[in-house]
Amino acid sequence: MPKGLIVLDVQEDFLRNTLDYIAPLCQRYINQHADEYAAIVLTRWVYDELEGRNTLLLSHPQAHVVEKRSYSGYTEDVRKILEEAGVDEVHIAGVDSEGAVLATMFSLVDAGYHVKILERLVTGYHGRNWEAMMIARHILGSENVLNIGGDRVWV
Repeated sequence: MPKGLIVLDVQEDFLRNTLDYIAPLCQRYINQHADEYAAIVLTRWVYDELEGRNTLLLSHPQAHVVEKRSYSGYTEDVRKILEEAGVDEVHIAGVDSEGAVLATMFSLVDAGYHVKILERLVTGYHGRNWEAMMIARHILGSENVLNIGGDRVWV
């Protein structure tokens, strides 16, 4: 079963001091596990105030960087990348568990993908990460919210 990884919006302009840990954790995970994925997608939320600046904090030679303008990371470009790679299971990590992570999860489930969330590699803006992961467990089943990917990190 080919797997895909979508890492949502780990960008400088979205992180505050309390969220800074997520960038090194996600980068480390990508570096250590890239070969396990048929497709890796790094999304970058683009909005008018960015004025053309790229604030994405992650990179990898195998990764596709995809711009998005909505909460869901399952864009038409991402659909094509996953389809071309033959992916049927998608892992989600990244920023905004209450918004982008759940929106992407629902979009992927609706599109027929088997979805897993890398719980220790997602974070929220509003201190509602726990509630967002409870919703994910309810929709996906507890076995699909994986407690992997986190580690100590110094920022």
